[in-house]
Amino acid sequence: MGSPDQRRTLTAKLAVSAVAGTAFLVHMASERTRLDTTGLALIGLAILPWLASVLTRAELPGGLKVEFQAVKTEQRRQAQEIDAIKFLLAYFLTEHECRHLEGLAANKSYPARRNSTTSFFEAEMRRLKSLGFVVGRPGCGIRSLFGAIVEAAGKEVNVRDHFEITPRGQDYLRLRREMLTPLGGGAPEAEPGAAPDAAS
Repeated sequence: MGSPDQRRTLTAKLAVSAVAGTAFLVHMASERTRLDTTGLALIGLAILPWLASVLTRAELPGGLKVEFQAVKTEQRRQAQEIDAIKFLLAYFLTEHECRHLEGLAANKSYPARRNSTTSFFEAEMRRLKSLGFVVGRPGCGIRSLFGAIVEAAGKEVNVRDHFEITPRGQDYLRLRREMLTPLGGGAPEAEPGAAPDAAS
């Protein structure tokens, strides 16, 4: 039998169609079977409730426009889903993690050096790796990167020599830019030397 909401919707559709159909018959009788603009409008009103699932709006003879509530509800739902996606894209990664991802995506060196924030930088790189957003180059990874940072004794090491962004990471950045740019821009590009500072 359907849910109460479905039954109410069906009853409303039948009522609208019945009233419009009756009005059409009365009108046709009074006009001696001459089909005019009013008659066409009444026919339209009779069938409109059954077209709500396939039409966004309808314009009846005489300039009468009807926009379906079901379509408005669906549009609101889609807008809410888009807002939720934007929120997740904005906050799924931290600002520092986004910088690392952007740095690895850029066609230039992404330097890092040992300082008080290195442990945070390592945790952020491990998270990006666990998400499948970055992958170690052949024979390289977390151990080689941070071993090189320690051996460099404060000098810069190119993170891109040890890691590269994956297609999944590229997709995330692309979606983030596409969804968030209208709101004021996505993650900023990493600047040389940003890796250790970004991990603080």
